[in-house]
Amino acid sequence: MLPTVDHPELNPVYVMFDQIRPILSSARENGVPVDRFLRNLGLPEGGVDNTRISLVDYFRLQRDVARSLDDLTANLSERKLTYQTGSFIISQVQDARTLQDVITGLAGYFNMMHGDAYNSVRQNQDSLSLIIDDSAFPYRFRRDGELTHLVGDCLLIKVHCLLDSLSNGLASQALSKVKLQRVRVSSTGRQNGFWTVPVKYGHPVYELVYDFETACLSIPKMSRVDLSTDGIFARVINHLERMSPVGGERSFKARTLELIAGGLIQQGDVAKQLGISTATLRRRLCEEEVSFKGMVEQSRFEQAETLLRKGQSVVQVSEFLNYSDIRSFNRAFKSWKGQTPAAFAKESRGERLTES
Repeated sequence: MLPTVDHPELNPVYVMFDQIRPILSSARENGVPVDRFLRNLGLPEGGVDNTRISLVDYFRLQRDVARSLDDLTANLSERKLTYQTGSFIISQVQDARTLQDVITGLAGYFNMMHGDAYNSVRQNQDSLSLIIDDSAFPYRFRRDGELTHLVGDCLLIKVHCLLDSLSNGLASQALSKVKLQRVRVSSTGRQNGFWTVPVKYGHPVYELVYDFETACLSIPKMSRVDLSTDGIFARVINHLERMSPVGGERSFKARTLELIAGGLIQQGDVAKQLGISTATLRRRLCEEEVSFKGMVEQSRFEQAETLLRKGQSVVQVSEFLNYSDIRSFNRAFKSWKGQTPAAFAKESRGERLTES
C-alpha cells in the first residue's frame, strides 16, 4: 500500500506527490534538506508518486523550503524574495478595521515585496475583489503549465486563508466566488476541493470575490502582525488546521509551536484552538517534556535569530518582539545564546561571508 499523510474521509483536499516533485527536486539542487522535511511528515525520503499530501502539509513543505533559502517565494520564483519590514504597510494591516482594509493593505504589501503590481483591488456596489495577475510573474516552472496552475491555485487558497485569519473569519463569510486560470478539467489533485463557493474556470487572472457589504463590517483589533515567511505560513497552516482539524500523529509540542508562531502566546488561546482544556494541554506538554512558557521563549528567540541574520538591527528586533527596552532584550538573548544579539549578528554575517 502506498503511504498517505492525510485523512481523505476528513480532509479531501490534497495534492499528489508527483505533482510537486519538480518543486522539491529544484529545492534539493539548491541545498535544501528536502528528505528531512519529508521524513518529518511521515513520508519516505525521496517521496513516492501517487502519494496524497494534504494541503496543510503542502504548505508546511513550502514553509520549510522558504526558511532554508530565506526566500518568501519558496523557490517558486526565479527571482529570490527576502523579507523586508515594510513597517508602514504592516501597520496599515495591523490597524485595519474591516476586511476591505485588510485586502487593500495586503495587496499593497505584496506589490511592495515583489516590486511590481501583481495585485489589485476592484470594487463595485455589490462586490470587492482581490485580483492576482501572475501573467508576468517569473515562475521557475513557467514551461510546465499544469504545475504553474497548481501553484496558482494553492497561492489563492493561501491568500484567502491569510485574509480569513487576519479578519477573524470574516473573509470566509464574505467570499462569494473564486476565479481560476485553469480550464475545468479533471485533475489528479484535489486542491480546489477547498472552495465552498462557486468556482469559475478559464479566467485570465486569479480573483477572490467578496460581498462588499460584509467586507465593510468591523473586525476585532489585531495584535502584532508578522508578515515574514514564518509569520505568513504560520497563520495559513494554523488556519487550515482549525478548518479541518485532523491532528494525526503530530505531537502537541509541534502543533503548539505552530500556533505560537502564528501569534497565540496565551496558553488558554492555544488550548481553545486545539479543542482541549488548558489543564489538558499543560498535561500533554508535560508528558512530552516541554513547557508552554519555554516554547514561547523558544519561538521568540528563534524569531530574533532569523531577523538578526537577515540584517535587522538589534533595536529593530527588540521593538518587534515588544521588549520594554534594549537592555532587557540583550540580557534575555545572551541568556539564551550565550552571546549578545550584536555579537550573534556579526558572527552570522561572518559565517555567510565565509560560506560564500
